[in-house]
Amino acid sequence: MRSIKKSSSKKRILILSLLILLSCISIGYAYLNQKVNISSVAKIEKNTWDIHFENIVVGDNNADNTVPFISNNNTKINITLNLKKPGDSYEFLVDVVNNGTIDAKIESVFKTTLSEEQLKYLDYSLTYMDGVAINKNDLLKVGEKDQIRLKINFKNMTDPSYIPTTDQIVNIEGEILFVQDLGDGVPRKRKLYYVMESTARGDETLNFLRTASDTNGKGVYRLTKIATSSPIYYYRGEVYDNNVLFGNFCWKIIRTTNTGGIKLIYNGKPNDGICNNTHSSTEIAKSAFNVDGVNDPKYAGYMYDDNTVDSTIKGVIDTWFSNNLVDYLSYLEDTPFYNERDYVMLSSTYMQFASAVRYYEGAAIIRLGAAEKSDIFTISSSIGNGALTYPVGLITSDEAMMAGAEGWNSENNEHENLKVYLNTYEWFWTMTPWICENTLVMDSFLGAGNHGGSAATSEFGVRPVVSLRPGILYSSGNGTNNSPYIITSN
Repeated sequence: MRSIKKSSSKKRILILSLLILLSCISIGYAYLNQKVNISSVAKIEKNTWDIHFENIVVGDNNADNTVPFISNNNTKINITLNLKKPGDSYEFLVDVVNNGTIDAKIESVFKTTLSEEQLKYLDYSLTYMDGVAINKNDLLKVGEKDQIRLKINFKNMTDPSYIPTTDQIVNIEGEILFVQDLGDGVPRKRKLYYVMESTARGDETLNFLRTASDTNGKGVYRLTKIATSSPIYYYRGEVYDNNVLFGNFCWKIIRTTNTGGIKLIYNGKPNDGICNNTHSSTEIAKSAFNVDGVNDPKYAGYMYDDNTVDSTIKGVIDTWFSNNLVDYLSYLEDTPFYNERDYVMLSSTYMQFASAVRYYEGAAIIRLGAAEKSDIFTISSSIGNGALTYPVGLITSDEAMMAGAEGWNSENNEHENLKVYLNTYEWFWTMTPWICENTLVMDSFLGAGNHGGSAATSEFGVRPVVSLRPGILYSSGNGTNNSPYIITSN
């Protein structure tokens, strides 16, 4: 018992000594203590997470099907199809909408993988409306929506053994997982062609011999007045949403090409990403069309002497291109540039070239072509004369008319003021010859109001034209001066 008490006493002493020591330390530092208080109130704002489907539209369809319907709080689409024969297809489009208060991005995309056997007779695609792939990190900001397309095809087959001999049930599923964007989401890339295709109207009522106006064309149109191998869309009138930033230069969209490319006209250098140039800042230089262009129609050529000699203006353009755009050749297509040199003699000394004949006679006909292959300037000889070194040229008189410039005609022997997107308040050259009588006259254009002929030796603005290849994408922008479409490589 004594030993127990003794042991217990030591524990108490040790404890007491420790307490005293700590107490001393505390007292010893009391004079250096300072309380610092932080007081804050955190308010957690109300938020909503709402990514959902809406507005289903059935597109191409020659299959038996149920009407697609949305379920699961508008996050699932259900449909049953019956594709009866090769060539049958079905597609629908649906908006995916961010109606919440939190920016979202795509975390993953899942699509059913068809078996090797199924791929013999069936294919399908799940893409954005413009055909661009749905990718991880694609951004869907608050208040935005994008349209998604599902298309299913029963393939046309040349091998009869691929045709199923019994009914096949194929379950096709797609899932797009959205998560909160923490700053690493990226605006999705979009097809520039679709911007025009989706907003174009028919031009049946337009009069190309009159200036563009609110009643005679303002916006994007589909060319219907002449037959083309594929749709041609073009901008006309006083529009401000056809600006493009490409190759570190500003451009304006003129029109699409037969291949789905997009023709651009040079519009100067950007200022902090803004494209609002006017006057001579929209040109690469001042130049004669041809310094030798006196009284000889051969100098109406962008090249002459059987397309072996460059015109003055072609030399200026090619030099500029080689110094500025050769690194961007993969973005461009080899498209025809038309330099119509066919003409009629109205007297022994007076000739009119084809474009002037059309306009003087008041024929509201647009021509995107040339009668002679030698007048179709291209790099490849399979689609033109093969005379170009680089895929660059000039706008034509017809393209200027499509844009809203008014041409000469028998009813109106002068040009009225006009407001079109080509407006620069400076004369600049087109690629189109006009007349030859004592002096060779080429077509030129003043954006502020005049569209007509000038001596080929005159020094006017040079605005190169290039064509972006089919399927070209842009990463951001809405086409305005302050936010031009920014071209991306893929």
